[in-house]
Amino acid sequence: MWPGELNGFRRDDGRCGVRNHVIVMAAADNVNPLARQLADAVPHVTCLPASYGRGQLGEDFELALRAMAGLAAHPNVAGGLVVSFEPESAARIAQRVEKLGRRAEVLSLLEEGGLKPALERGIGILSSLWEQAAGLRRESITVADLLVGLECGGSDTTSGLFGNPSLGAFTNRLIDNGGTAIFSEPVECLGGEAVLEARARTPEVARRIIATVRHYNEIANSQGIDIVGTNPTPDNMAGGLTTIEEKSLGALAKTGNRPIEGVLAYGEKPSAPGLWFMDAPAAAVENLTAIAAAGAQVLIFVTGSGNPVGHTLAPTAKLCANPETVQRMPFHIDMDLSDGLFGAFSAEEAGERIARGFVKWVNGAEVAAETLGYLSSNISRIGESV
Repeated sequence: MWPGELNGFRRDDGRCGVRNHVIVMAAADNVNPLARQLADAVPHVTCLPASYGRGQLGEDFELALRAMAGLAAHPNVAGGLVVSFEPESAARIAQRVEKLGRRAEVLSLLEEGGLKPALERGIGILSSLWEQAAGLRRESITVADLLVGLECGGSDTTSGLFGNPSLGAFTNRLIDNGGTAIFSEPVECLGGEAVLEARARTPEVARRIIATVRHYNEIANSQGIDIVGTNPTPDNMAGGLTTIEEKSLGALAKTGNRPIEGVLAYGEKPSAPGLWFMDAPAAAVENLTAIAAAGAQVLIFVTGSGNPVGHTLAPTAKLCANPETVQRMPFHIDMDLSDGLFGAFSAEEAGERIARGFVKWVNGAEVAAETLGYLSSNISRIGESV
């Protein structure tokens, strides 16, 4: 049994959204001013600016296009406009969105003849998209329609002792009811390889998991950094974590104990229900963006010291088992689990609490990051420009 009815917006590709955004996306940083002005001019429109220009190459360029298309086709998006300087950049993304079963409008500043005519046409497109979105109504959906991103950040001892195990109990329940979940941050799996290997669905999945985790250690080593046996982040050390291995074992607790179905590329959509591992850097905004680009409608984020950020498109609920953080940053925390740390309830019972909160978040209740507007989206950069 799931603790409550779920409702969402059904999209043309068969997926379901839990929010109803209309977006304007910049295809490159040279049209960020246009995208921002369009979002400011049309109420309820969300801006997704670009972090980079047009000099990306090879695997880096492919990653960026995959992520941008995934965000433009996100199930929480009712409609979107992609803007670019020359027409080819926006069209390239729109074509990928179409292959994902959705549609994105396009606008070229160059073809329109500059900022003022581009604004005029863009405002018309976005106003029409919002009018269509406003006419949509929620329908009954199931857990099997939902993809959840699992995240932790600002981790401390309370994260590994209770926060992440509580999310793990929820994750097991989600998977057992036909849902899908993604976890990531391979660098924070170092030391936990044996745990991951044992849970892999097949030997090939196990091989890919281990290769992905070790690749991040190799990246660090190539820059003269040895992260094995150490902990590179001051906030984690202040929270009582001593090594990356200790941090990793605590972080893996949020994934529960169900089989891992496979390894996903940055922003890649899972091909089947179950638990999936994504190859993406650990920095919170980049990691949330990668998982959102794969289509996660909700992100659940365990924090110890109080990382406040949420993703622009997917409600990002913050769970915390640290009583000091809950007291210091109450407006950033969606669920206080700190009493469970002292035995008031078990991790399994906390998982039930998370499931009840999840029903509310899916059905439209704002999470703290949405209420505060503390939202961001940023696609990772893995290569150099020319």
